[in-house]
Amino acid sequence: MSDFGERLRARREEKELSLDDVAAETRIPLDYLRALEEENFDVFTSDLHARGFIRNYASFLGLEADELVAAYNELRGQAHPKKAILPIPQPDAAHPRSSTLGLDALLGLVIVGLLALGLYASYTRQNHVEPTPTVGPTPTPTATPLPVYQGTAYTLDVYLNYAEHSLRVQERVDYTNVTSDTLPDLLLSVHPNHFRNTFTLEDIKVDMDGEWVKPEIFPLDVTLRVELPRPLKVNEHVALMLDYSLKLPKINPNEEFSGGGFGYSKRAVSLGNWYPVLAPYDPEDGWYNRNYYPVGDPYVTEVADYDVTITATQGVIVAGTGLETREGNRWHYKAEKARSFAFAASDKYQVATAEVDGITVHSYYFPNNEEAGQAALDTARQALELFGELYGPYPYKDYRLAETEFAGGMEFSGLTFLGAVFYDEYDGTTRTPLIPLTAHEVSHQWFYGLVGNDQVIEPWLDEAVAEYSAYLYYERYLPDDTDWWWFYAVDQWAPTGKIDSIIYEFRDNRQYMDAVYRRGAQFMRDLRETMGDPAFFGFLAEYQRRYAYRLATSTDFFALVREFTTADLVPLQEEYFRQRIVP
Repeated sequence: MSDFGERLRARREEKELSLDDVAAETRIPLDYLRALEEENFDVFTSDLHARGFIRNYASFLGLEADELVAAYNELRGQAHPKKAILPIPQPDAAHPRSSTLGLDALLGLVIVGLLALGLYASYTRQNHVEPTPTVGPTPTPTATPLPVYQGTAYTLDVYLNYAEHSLRVQERVDYTNVTSDTLPDLLLSVHPNHFRNTFTLEDIKVDMDGEWVKPEIFPLDVTLRVELPRPLKVNEHVALMLDYSLKLPKINPNEEFSGGGFGYSKRAVSLGNWYPVLAPYDPEDGWYNRNYYPVGDPYVTEVADYDVTITATQGVIVAGTGLETREGNRWHYKAEKARSFAFAASDKYQVATAEVDGITVHSYYFPNNEEAGQAALDTARQALELFGELYGPYPYKDYRLAETEFAGGMEFSGLTFLGAVFYDEYDGTTRTPLIPLTAHEVSHQWFYGLVGNDQVIEPWLDEAVAEYSAYLYYERYLPDDTDWWWFYAVDQWAPTGKIDSIIYEFRDNRQYMDAVYRRGAQFMRDLRETMGDPAFFGFLAEYQRRYAYRLATSTDFFALVREFTTADLVPLQEEYFRQRIVP
């Protein structure tokens, strides 16, 4: 063993810390800490995954993170040597090579030209003062066809015991193999498994040939691999049936992100990312199997159709995703092409509604927060109207806001959880956190809901746009308060960091928000100045249209920007990104 793990262990012991102490402070899983000190790197899903935890652990211990990452890279290079370079065949003496003098001269001219171009580019960047807006091509939608939807379908029958904070669920998953590969297995993301003693799988069956059989299963972290009875051919259908129970954890009221969207509190239960869901499949990398990490929103999901029946305890009000019908204490929801299904429930909820552009907006709030509940409703109604104008139509007939007891906002298809702390602090003015939070979360219906992305590896793709969308709300409806918004949302934090960092690299949510949200908003502002308004807003509308119901990437984002502007994007990328993404 090298001194990599020993350096970590020695510094930890020098600080008189146990592994349990470090896990509690950093929230890095204990198994990962032990693996790093023992140099057991195979427990990590990828080198990128491991490097993120190395940086967090090294920073916590006061070690040089870059040095530890370099040592890790060297170890991995030793463990996985590069393929040997094949020798260049020598010319046969009987067949001498033709002269390359002309080719060498041509290459020399090319090199001289590239050097001159590089010097010019360096000069222009060093003397660059303000970006010059350019309208670029006419910002009208292209003829790119929308993708044909061949979705997965989930049918869930839920019994909610509100007083016991528990659920019994029967879930059916219908999946058609629309990949180009024959699949030996399926991979489910089971995010409740992050919480101890929460998810219990009672039974699982699979049907490929008209008969339900029990498959072999392999749980790991927050995934469940299901070995199929035989390989699933392209365009072939399979059905899964799962019976399971959930014993909900108690929500920490100070939780800002994922931990605040799942569990129970004094006045409500929150069910976000609560059911087994098929992981995305990539033709190069296979099933998506990132590990859970308690920063940001560590979820990546494809769109699907949902048919959900929730039988709740008498007197409980349910707020869920999709078109709602109700018979007594039985609530039924249907949603097509939704990225997620979530619901909140409370025996305290009061409800207000409003209409905008054929959409019914529902606001669920606790009795002491009627004024704040109305403010959230009004903000959501205006935001839906604005973002529908800027980005494209909202895809559903209903949108719901539910007050729940945590300290943040969480987006789901057709539904948003908003923390009670923002309702409690509402002061009746427009310079109060509830207003920008609501606008931010509404915009996620376009950027997350419609245009999906990898929220683990590229969280900036939805959060930067959503945060800037909150500014656009103020710019349209509250222009006298835009300076306040910049100070409240961005400037007072003096944010640092590169916006294209992955969530494993952030020690906590403050670092994550500084880089992804706040620097992300600054990037969107500067991109708008660089492109000019016609090209910028034309780009956002086409981005939503072209990548709706798909998972977009940073490369997709910048490739489309290039269709709308000829401006130099290098200064922006050097300022905000770790690496160049311009295609």
